[in-house]
Amino acid sequence: MKKKLLALAVFAVGASAFAEEKSFTLKLSQPLELYGGVSAGYFFTTNEGSKDSDDAFQLTNALVGLKGEVGDSIKLGFDLAVGQSFQGTIDAPLSGSSAYTDTFGVVWGYLTLKPMEKLSLDAGVLTTNVGYELADTYSNPNITFGEVWWAQPFIYPGARATFDLTDKVSLYAEYNKQFNGDNFALGSLGELGPVSYGITYFDYNDTDSSGTNKNLVDVVLGMNAGSIDLGLNFDYQWLDDSAKSPGQDDSAYGVALYITPNLGQLSVPVRLEYFDSGTSGIYLDNKGYTLTITPTLKPTENTFVRGEVAYISTDNKVFKGGTKDNKTTLAVELGFTF
Repeated sequence: MKKKLLALAVFAVGASAFAEEKSFTLKLSQPLELYGGVSAGYFFTTNEGSKDSDDAFQLTNALVGLKGEVGDSIKLGFDLAVGQSFQGTIDAPLSGSSAYTDTFGVVWGYLTLKPMEKLSLDAGVLTTNVGYELADTYSNPNITFGEVWWAQPFIYPGARATFDLTDKVSLYAEYNKQFNGDNFALGSLGELGPVSYGITYFDYNDTDSSGTNKNLVDVVLGMNAGSIDLGLNFDYQWLDDSAKSPGQDDSAYGVALYITPNLGQLSVPVRLEYFDSGTSGIYLDNKGYTLTITPTLKPTENTFVRGEVAYISTDNKVFKGGTKDNKTTLAVELGFTF
């Protein structure tokens, strides 16, 4: 549960060291919000490379965040999260995404300026508006990230302007440096009746070998149907002319469906995915599907225990040194959030 740190609050903590009582005082002049979580788990997967281990214990999240806002007609705020978060995907559940945050440091952090009521300007290390799955994996319905997520932008340096058309619909424009490129995005977030949505056009102009010059249209929909949470993430991507090769396909699409029945303290999230990139290389696994089931028990509001069975199948043999066309992962994770 998130905690409010009240303005002008004074905290004193005493400790004993070398038989002498020590204390310190922390003074806060503005309201701040503390949030975060810690989670860890065990992963077993099939069809790893011939020299790779097929299981691992992993600290999946260790995040502490702090956010706040000051001002009246003009407001200034910030959001800072430090720690580490392990991005294990369904096709690489043990290695994580080395381009991101499997080391301790700033995971995201940015300042927000609100020069008027309906306009906000963010600058720093941003979390993307693209996609259904979030950076802190304890907020996701599944332990591993999906294959659709793998081909999306994630966390990057950048600046974003957001304008609220109404109290339920906003527009945004963004410039960012994912993969050191001069990238930009345009989109809208909001609610239409019972459906929440996000629509984004994202243009990559990457300058290093980890990225590709391409374009992405991303659509995310979510709604609640009684005791069932439903989500849909659809992406269509295509290569710039500079990234195409003769005889190579130049487009790809992926769709992920999220179904989460909630039965009191127990939920059973299910993720179904299908992706097809032909020979474009946008999805590394060419064409295939995934199925992930993650039974989750929440003994209290801020604790959880969950297991997971995740399966991916591809048209090409891309696992275990190019000898297998599927992978199954079993995982168990415990977590605490605040």
